[in-house]
Amino acid sequence: MYKIFLNDREIVISSLATDYSDNTEIISAEEFTTDNIKNWFSEFLQKNNNAILMHSNPERMITDLFIPSFKLILAAGGVVVRNSKLLFIFRNKKWDLPKGKIDKGETPEQAAIREVSEECGITGHSIVRQLPFTFHIYQSPYKNDFGQWILKKTFWFEMSYQGTDNGTPEIDENITEIRWFESKELNKIYYNTYLNIKETISSFLI
Repeated sequence: MYKIFLNDREIVISSLATDYSDNTEIISAEEFTTDNIKNWFSEFLQKNNNAILMHSNPERMITDLFIPSFKLILAAGGVVVRNSKLLFIFRNKKWDLPKGKIDKGETPEQAAIREVSEECGITGHSIVRQLPFTFHIYQSPYKNDFGQWILKKTFWFEMSYQGTDNGTPEIDENITEIRWFESKELNKIYYNTYLNIKETISSFLI
């Protein structure tokens, strides 16, 4: 099963339709092509529901059909832990985790370390383990591909940081605040963050 997030909505690619809400449309995608995906997505944008795309082979569905229907961008980021506190950034009026695009020649691990350094102004953090990746869709606001629908695959890593620097926000990336949260304070994050960030935090806490 794969989850793809679009703002506060979910698209699930699965061979089974279980644990879904009343606001979920179930679509048989067994005979879908990339053209079908594009047409279906255009219709999906006009609605306000979640969706399950049913396919006997979800991996083939997402690899061969869903991903090629969008412009794919690979990114990496981190859940940084210091003394049981988690590092979050406040960007574009939402709590978020530090992450960014993987540069040419970089591994996801290298990109995640670099992005945390650039966005949070800390060094000396190290990877503890890999967390599940996430997918989310957004419409590009950038000049070179303005208006194009982007599918971003983000590789996530738990990181350890033992330094004393609380960090400095990268203002050029619209980050206005950096804060370390205790686990009991995460309800403040959940109240004002993205679904893919909630998913990553849940994966970390398991």
